[in-house]
Amino acid sequence: MSKVAVREALNVSRETFAQLEAYVALLEKWQPKINLIANSTVPDIWQRHVWDSAQLLDHIPSSARTILDVGSGGGFPGLILAILGEARVHMVESDQRKSIFLQTVIRELGLNAEVHNRRLETLPPMAPDIITSRALATVEKLLDWLQPQLETGPDCLFLKGAKVEEELTILASYPNITASMFQSASSADGVVLKLSFMKNA
Repeated sequence: MSKVAVREALNVSRETFAQLEAYVALLEKWQPKINLIANSTVPDIWQRHVWDSAQLLDHIPSSARTILDVGSGGGFPGLILAILGEARVHMVESDQRKSIFLQTVIRELGLNAEVHNRRLETLPPMAPDIITSRALATVEKLLDWLQPQLETGPDCLFLKGAKVEEELTILASYPNITASMFQSASSADGVVLKLSFMKNA
């Protein structure tokens, strides 16, 4: 999927797409110094990373005010959601150099986002509306690390690969969680995993 095709699919304003282009340009500039994404995926960045991240917007309600993006790395999906969405995005990244990159993009593009340079399990409760993650860890590990963030029952949106069903056996220990899977818009074997928490009656 080319940049032009992604632009048509997103159907955003010229100004918003210019921000996406500026972000990609910064990533390509920093990539030789910091391994923000796999080098093999750089030529296909618009489909593999931008479009892959942007599809989460279809699963985020307009009422969401706070997104917690964990293991943000080079900014996918966190920075994409900050550029395209309305919610404030909190990005958690333990690698200091990657955190500096994220902060640079936020500053230069004037995004409604914040970086937390720390390990996820040390993050105080943020009461997010939505939690996102992309290729960070198994569902079991994510739920363990995110425990303090789950008390308010946010929806979790995890971009996962073909073996996701093997990871979902852990949900037998979480009777209050309902899992839904949606075919990825960017990858034939990828899925968007949505975990919803049953609210107390």
